Amino acid sequence: MQARAKSVYENCTVLDIDGNMLFRASRKRLDWYLSRNLATEINDTTIQLSFVNKGTGRSTEPFYLQDMQNICVVCGTADGLTMHHVVPHQYRQHMGTAIKSHSSFDLLPVCMRCHDQYERHATAFKKHLEQCFQAPLEGRGWIDRRDIHQGARAAAALLSPHVAKIPEERRAELRQTAQAVAQARVLLFSDSAHTCIESWRNVDPERSEHREVLRELCEMEARVPGPDFKSHGEIVVGAVGGAQSSCAMCAECKAMVAGGFHALMVSWRSHFVLHARPAHLPQHWVAEYPPSGE
Repeated sequence: MQARAKSVYENCTVLDIDGNMLFRASRKRLDWYLSRNLATEINDTTIQLSFVNKGTGRSTEPFYLQDMQNICVVCGTADGLTMHHVVPHQYRQHMGTAIKSHSSFDLLPVCMRCHDQYERHATAFKKHLEQCFQAPLEGRGWIDRRDIHQGARAAAALLSPHVAKIPEERRAELRQTAQAVAQARVLLFSDSAHTCIESWRNVDPERSEHREVLRELCEMEARVPGPDFKSHGEIVVGAVGGAQSSCAMCAECKAMVAGGFHALMVSWRSHFVLHARPAHLPQHWVAEYPPSGE
């Protein structure tokens, strides 16, 4: 992960047609309204909409109206900031639109040092969820394409700078394996490689077009998601959303299932507070957001 090159928060303001604050935004968002003649520029960081907007924006949510500090919420440094997903994206992306629309609440600036230190704890929590929800971190429903694995190994050997040291009999076997796999999986190759494979008689690693086919074969994934594949996050969120608890779950995870998506998010926020010990959280940021659980 790399630190951001510019400020995390630009603290620009969008006003409604009556001059009431609607929400904070980036300079890019302001320029979007201005370029479409949808707003008037009040100053460098404030615009006023020129139309009657639907709804009240964030005007009833103090967290979204405040000036945000460009500092690490854990240690307070302004250097090397990244945006940390308090509720990891791998879970939130499988929740409803209403929850995903509030994702900025759980995006907080954290410096690289504090981020790396906390991620060790976050990984441990994910492994705990893996056990309780029977949700492998790598997901469930992979398909192993053993022929591609064999073909990729053969192609790699033929492209090796040390290929001359391989006995000719073995090299012939490698060429035969690579050619058989390439011809069987021809539709997975690029158009140019496809044309080359269709005219193959014998693989010749010395020819540039043959080498390109072998390179593509080397880069093919031998393990791919199957039609029933589900990621770790999808399994966990599906169980929480479907209230699917099991006797294998700990008390915390059973409570999470009973409390739905809100409980899952609160668990991650509470975990962040407990293990990262942030001393510079923004005002109005609380683990139990929104208080109603909606």
